Amino acid sequence: MLARNGVVYFTEEELRCKGSGLLKLADGFGEKLLDLRIAFGHPMKVTSACRSTAHNIKVRGAKNSFHICDTDRGCCAIDIATPTPAYRTKLIKLALAQGWSVGIAKTFVHLDRRTDYLNRSPQVIFPY
Repeated sequence: MLARNGVVYFTEEELRCKGSGLLKLADGFGEKLLDLRIAFGHPMKVTSACRSTAHNIKVRGAKNSFHICDTDRGCCAIDIATPTPAYRTKLIKLALAQGWSVGIAKTFVHLDRRTDYLNRSPQVIFPY
């Protein structure tokens, strides 16, 4: 679980791969995720976090997805449901200000820390 000061912000169950049950976050990713969640100040419904390579293929994820957790690095991406345009806008603005790369879809926002784990990778924003 990801918790701070006795408050649980993300459970292991919601971060685990839905196919394999694997849970492996990249070093420091959990702390960055907690920083974002606490600054955001609203609940976050996780639609996808860790994925095994096999599950990533099954859900048609990108070949080098940052969600993949059965690598040396571990998962450094999360998808969050965005129930309203105002929620989505606030989350995107905050994530970008904190150095997250952001992918925008109609019903969710993809957030990843590629800048922390890929040498010289720029922060990006992209549509789905």
